[in-house]
Formats: sequence, structure tokens, C-alpha cells
Amino acid sequence: MSGIMRLNNIAKSGALGATDARLSGSLTPKQGRIFVKAIIASHDLLGKVTTDITGKLTKERDGWDTAKGILTRHKSGLKAPDANLKKLGKIGCKLDMTNGVELNAKILDEALEDNQDNPNFEKEQFAAFNTIFSNDLQYLGIIGIADSDDHEADFNKLAKGWFQIARDSKNVNKPTSSNDSILMRLKHLVKNAHDDVKGMASILMSASDYMDYQFEIAEKYKDLATLLSADKKTFMQMPIEVSADIENGEYLLTPLKNMIFGISSRVKRSRWYDDDESALKYKFVVFPDYEFDVHKYVTYMTIVPLSITGLNASVAVGGTTQKTIQSAAGTGVEGVSVVSNDTDIATVTYASATGVISIKGVAAGTTTVTVNDGTSTKTIEVTVTT
Repeated sequence: MSGIMRLNNIAKSGALGATDARLSGSLTPKQGRIFVKAIIASHDLLGKVTTDITGKLTKERDGWDTAKGILTRHKSGLKAPDANLKKLGKIGCKLDMTNGVELNAKILDEALEDNQDNPNFEKEQFAAFNTIFSNDLQYLGIIGIADSDDHEADFNKLAKGWFQIARDSKNVNKPTSSNDSILMRLKHLVKNAHDDVKGMASILMSASDYMDYQFEIAEKYKDLATLLSADKKTFMQMPIEVSADIENGEYLLTPLKNMIFGISSRVKRSRWYDDDESALKYKFVVFPDYEFDVHKYVTYMTIVPLSITGLNASVAVGGTTQKTIQSAAGTGVEGVSVVSNDTDIATVTYASATGVISIKGVAAGTTTVTVNDGTSTKTIEVTVTT
């Protein structure tokens, strides 16, 4: 980072004056690009998604490298048919990096004194700054819920991250599941993915859910190696990206190249000496944004429990008792099926508009009623008395 900071010289100079330490302005475009690339290289996920480093604060992306089915019939003298392109839907996105985020750091006098003879001092400081930026920008991409320009905005309101963009998008597929099995959840997620990206997408999930998935697979197949082998961090040959920052029960499926991390090469930096704290202080400002090139290639799944008001029912012959489905995955209570497993003992009717299950006793005995929302089932134990 030649020309940006001369920390070695400052460290060797001994006593610092405020004027000697002061530095402000913006990095050159080349310096800014180097600084941004170092941030990206410091984090695994940021290094895998599509990074768009631009000199502007807003940019329209075309996204053609992500889309499929773009070719059309060539006829000399005729332009490509609009209908063919419209079938692809919206391709590309707009990056808005007008709201910056800043990193404030400091180096105490003691550190400067201790590193007077350290030739790598400057390199080590920038590596630390890059790591902080990288971790927080990836973290923001996961938990960011709003793009507030309020100076005192909470961290999760500094930008909308990928998960919030998926939640808000009208073109993202948003299935739900009530299944407790991580394996069955992932099957449902993949089943609902866009056909164009099946087999080429990655799955993002929480570290806790991934651990449960590993234990589940190991138990199912009695394969201890599954717990030990990093090579198996896949599902149906699709890579699994694990993050402790993702909420349990949230799953995102899309090609990583469809996840866009936009960041401007305009990097502002300031340096000054604080006499009160006896420290050399820094402020870096970068301008990030997050998006997807093709929203229809994104599948975002959450967990909605299959909840019923009681799983035991007692009813007299000729009488009726009711249970209510409070929540369900899939299309909600309207998509639930309810079946009596012995109609000679009890019959059942289901009002899909209200979620009310009516169980009528036919003959003395016991039976069960199966409730299915398409992703999991629950059983109501029924006793019919005389």
C-alpha cells in the first residue's frame, strides 16, 4: 500500500505531533482497488460471490453471465424478438453504494514504540484493517435488514443484505417447511429451486443446522466419516456454505456468482493523533451494496411449524370434537390434508378456510387422524367412547 500510510516512519520518529500524523482525503483509484481486493481476499465467502468493484457509487449491472436461454434465432436485418427476452424476466440489478460505512481504529503509543524496528509493521496494520472490514462486510451481507442513512443506525441497518433482499423480493421463490429433519428440509429446498440452477447452485445455511445435518446423516447411514470429512459439505452435489451468522431455520439456494457484492473503489481515509488518548487514529470509509443479478434464481426457505391444538381427541359415538390447525408450511392451512385412518371408528372433515378439523365418532375404539401439510405430518390419537 505504498503512498497511503507511512507507519514505519511514524513509529521510528518517536514523539508525535498532531500535524505530523494528520492525513486525509481519498485513495487513488488504483490504491482503492488494491485496498478493496485485499478486503475481499480476507474472507472465504466474499471471495466466492461476484464482486463488482466500480469507480461509481451507483451502477446498473446487465447480469448476462448469470442468465440462461439468451440465444435467439438470427435473421439478417431483424432485431432479436422482444418476447424471447421478456421470457427471461429481469436480468441484472442496480447497485446503490451512496451510503458509506466507516472503520475507526487506533494504534496506541506503546504499539508504535514497540514496533520501531519491525519492518512489517505497516503490512500487519493493514492486514488487521482488511480483516476487520472483510468480516464485517460479510456479516452485514448476512444480517443486514435496511439501508438507513441515519448516522446512529444500528449495524444491521447499514445495508440490506442478501437474506433481506430475498425476503423482500417478489421474484424470489419462498417455500416453507415444517419438517424437523434437516435432510428433508434440504430436499424441499432443492425441489423448489429454479430448474435452471439445479446442480449449479450453492446452499447457505447456519452452522448449527449444518451440525445437526451431519449428525442426522451419520445416524441414518452409520457413517462416522461424515462427521469428520470436509469433502462431504455438499447436498445432492451442491456445495453447502456454512455461516454462524445465518439464523437457524433459514436457507438460501442460488449460484454464488448470482450473489453480488458491490463496492466502490472510492475509499476515503483519515489519520490523526489524539493527545487525550495518546493514540494514532484512523478512519476508513468504504461504499458497499448487496444484490442478486437474477432474483428468480434465488430460493429462500424458512420454517413454519405444523401446529395443532392438541394431538389427543376423545369423542362419543355420534358426537363431534374439533381441533384447529394454527400454522402450517406450504400454502398454509388451506393446503393441509386431513385423513382418518379408520373410518369405521371415526370420520373427519376439514375446513381449509379456517383450519378446523371436525372428528365424528362412529363406533367405539381407537384410531388416528393424519395431518399433512406437504412437508411433514402429525398424528392425532382418537378415542371413541360409547
